Amino acid sequence: MRYFGSCQQSDGAIPDGSIIRYPTAKLLKYWDTVNALKAIAIWREVSADWDEGRVGRVLAYLKAQEKPNGMISWGELEVSSAEFCTETSSEYISALTHLGLREEAGAKARYLRARQSPAGSWSEVHPHVPKAFQTTSSVTGFALMALYELDEEPAYLDEALDFLAKEQTKSGHFGINWFYYNTHYYLAGPATAALAAYGCHSAVAAIRDFTLSDQHRDGYWYAEVDGFSSTISGELQTVLALRTLVATGAGLDDPAVRKGLNWLLPQQRADGSWSGGPYPYPDTESYQEFRALQDVFATSQVLILLGRLMRRKAEQ
Repeated sequence: MRYFGSCQQSDGAIPDGSIIRYPTAKLLKYWDTVNALKAIAIWREVSADWDEGRVGRVLAYLKAQEKPNGMISWGELEVSSAEFCTETSSEYISALTHLGLREEAGAKARYLRARQSPAGSWSEVHPHVPKAFQTTSSVTGFALMALYELDEEPAYLDEALDFLAKEQTKSGHFGINWFYYNTHYYLAGPATAALAAYGCHSAVAAIRDFTLSDQHRDGYWYAEVDGFSSTISGELQTVLALRTLVATGAGLDDPAVRKGLNWLLPQQRADGSWSGGPYPYPDTESYQEFRALQDVFATSQVLILLGRLMRRKAEQ
């Protein structure tokens, strides 16, 4: 929590610290801030650093970035007033819900609900996302969970679940995409959470089996993809895999979860963060200037994971 405070800027944003070295990291400034805010909302009772005034500065910053429809993009990139990031907006809604701002979250959720396709999916509404990548399992998973946390039923629930079922491969995962962190578990995590929330047990069991089979002997998850000289860190891959596993129903008593945590938690650095590694853009000329580390995102994912595990333990 103190690490997030060290990253907070005078405007209230909580971007990754790499924004100082790599100005291109501003392209993910809203995404980082939203994820940090969600983690803070879950854990702020344990930290005197994050009082209402400081949280209010984050909220004011994000409010200033909203489009007229209440949605938000992922960072400082010129797009029209009608274009936004569905995933960032969904997690923004979730963060507001965790802060107890249900009325504000609800208004945004109802707009998001109206954006669902009759075929069941949600899409990114952003011109910089390649058209072939605009509709993925994670986009629909994030949107479904933002609604679920507010007890808002989607307009096309059966169709949404059918869409996710069709996206799932025979191996149990939901594919891999370089635009979405180049790991199975970024796509799988939100989709698994949504499928579990609505009782799709066979699909959930399949992703659980895949995730368990992919865990390394020492407890971590890590893979590299051909054609990329950089990849997100083992810490970030591991926490995303653990969040996927926990979404299947696994808790602190699960051996794979304990093994993963035993590897992950000691990786915390002296400043309080976990390494996220670089955003994994491909080795092409159009992306050669882009640099953005993912430490704020990785750290937020660890705290969100631990919050989920603690709530589950308290409910037992």
